Amino acid sequence: MWNRVRYTFWAPFYDSLVEAVGFEEPRKRSIEPLGLRTDARLLILGAGTGLDLPHLPRDIEITAVDATPAMLKRLERRASGLRMRVNAEGGDARRLRFENESFDAVIMHLVLGVMPQPSKGLAEAVRVLKPGGRIAVFDKFLGDRQRLSIRRRLLNLVMKPLITDMNRRFGPMLAGNGLEVERDEPAAFGGMYRVITLHKPAVSSEPEHAGPA
Repeated sequence: MWNRVRYTFWAPFYDSLVEAVGFEEPRKRSIEPLGLRTDARLLILGAGTGLDLPHLPRDIEITAVDATPAMLKRLERRASGLRMRVNAEGGDARRLRFENESFDAVIMHLVLGVMPQPSKGLAEAVRVLKPGGRIAVFDKFLGDRQRLSIRRRLLNLVMKPLITDMNRRFGPMLAGNGLEVERDEPAAFGGMYRVITLHKPAVSSEPEHAGPA
């Protein structure tokens, strides 16, 4: 609920804020390894205002999910301006309505740092991803072995309720999902932001997740 409230407020300014910090290049770098081919089915979780859309092929099937209607309205306008067909819908990334193994690729840009229970969101992405598919992650993470400084703790007291949690670690989110990390590179702000490519093995020994409730 709080995410919807705060991002409804930020929606009119979101594009200017994000573009001002120079995230276009990391977005492109994150999307490229997905290897999206004609007729691929792509899911964008935490799609926001659709800033990923200009970097995507026009001949794929795109489903964009976000919890904030005000953000999705801007995404739909962007898609229309780009003449792209996008299935935009409101939803909770922790409880997706899609069947198991429905998508060839998933994008999770700047969402794991803001959503409640990000491990559940990542687990759902794995569930709906086809074997052999990839997940593109671009977000801010505290290193799994990095010490949390007092300065960062204090800054996060302001940042967490207003915009994003700066102190989440990616390792615990990844644990137990059976994913392979193909790439993990620093992307911006001295490595605070990272570009991560995750691969779901074509044959997995992990037990199959149950379908949507």
